[in-house]
Amino acid sequence: MGVIVQKYGGSSVANVDKIKNVARRIQKLTQEGQQVVAVVSAMGDTTDELVELGRRVSEHPPPREMDMLVMTGEQVSMALLSMALHELGLSSVSLTGWQAGIQTEPAHGNARILDITPDRVMNELEKDKVVIIAGFQGVTEEGEVATLGRGGSDTTAVAIAGAIKAERCEINTDVEGVFTADPRIVPRAKKLSSISHDEMLELATLGAVVLHPRAVECAKVNNVKLTVQSSFSDNIGTSIQGGRRMEKSIIISGVTSDRDAVKVKLLGLPNQTGVMSSVFHLLADQNINVDMIVQSEHGEETFDISFTIHKDDLHKTSEVINRNQEQLRFTEAVSETDLAKVSIVGSGMITNPGVAAKMFDTLSRNDIQIKMTNTSEIKVSCMIPEKASKKAVQVLHTAFGLDDMEIEG
Repeated sequence: MGVIVQKYGGSSVANVDKIKNVARRIQKLTQEGQQVVAVVSAMGDTTDELVELGRRVSEHPPPREMDMLVMTGEQVSMALLSMALHELGLSSVSLTGWQAGIQTEPAHGNARILDITPDRVMNELEKDKVVIIAGFQGVTEEGEVATLGRGGSDTTAVAIAGAIKAERCEINTDVEGVFTADPRIVPRAKKLSSISHDEMLELATLGAVVLHPRAVECAKVNNVKLTVQSSFSDNIGTSIQGGRRMEKSIIISGVTSDRDAVKVKLLGLPNQTGVMSSVFHLLADQNINVDMIVQSEHGEETFDISFTIHKDDLHKTSEVINRNQEQLRFTEAVSETDLAKVSIVGSGMITNPGVAAKMFDTLSRNDIQIKMTNTSEIKVSCMIPEKASKKAVQVLHTAFGLDDMEIEG
């Protein structure tokens, strides 16, 4: 038997009873001869509550101090879970991110993991202890704590699994796996028994909140066996693997929507070489991720560009753009909210022409306006009015035959 890394999200450790449930799940694995490293998120909505508390004190709190505040949520969870394990007679130890050897870049609020030195983790495992690690956090070369941003605990778990060469990494959450759509929106959505890294990465990037894209990317790069499953049942979840999914030959694996997108438009940019590069370098320097990009020219002298960002980055984006208006020489910057991005994902698109046309036709026939589009080999995304997002997911799920898809395994 080897080491299993498990991640438990906020809903899995939301209260004392749920923490005790997690402890019993870990106990069961140890009784089967497995060693366990558990990565935990903050309890329930603790992180959101801490962020709100910080913003009540300061409208724009310093990123370092916000990290110092929100990282405490995971430390509460890890200590309580370790206590629950001790009550069951299991020897365990809780470790912060830096005690576990997680080294990050110096980017407060959205740091990436640079390296992991898991000596302390391995030493504790050699003592037959269950190791509980606070997700979402690490330490910079300068000794400053930094948090990993959205989905950071997922990424922590996968990175730890890769560093200690764990047998597998299990993402335990409040759903039983990866579905063809959000079951709350599409009651006939099906749970996938498996899905490829590439498809899962697209779904996660495009709004499927069951797993963070950075975790999928980390699993792919480090060849980590990854499973998404429920914390509240013993049903088999969804495995994420390197090859094509093991479902029957279908074109589309899933439909997803993201209501956190904002469209930003810069008007009247000078039509000169290097202007586009300047805009997006400025955003990249502030760790602002840009998704869809559309350029439209107006004669020979000027052009407009539209791009989408996460709504949490709107304030920072506006600051950067307005501060550099003289350098960029645009005439006006406008933003549009109340939008959603709906996407279809599937490796079958590569060999099946006409998928995008079918998506556009389906949305058109249902009177859903398309504002922007973006495509890759295995996905098509459309920016639409937010009020139409639920209907869009439902009609696309039906149009591509997912309502009646048969799942193997």
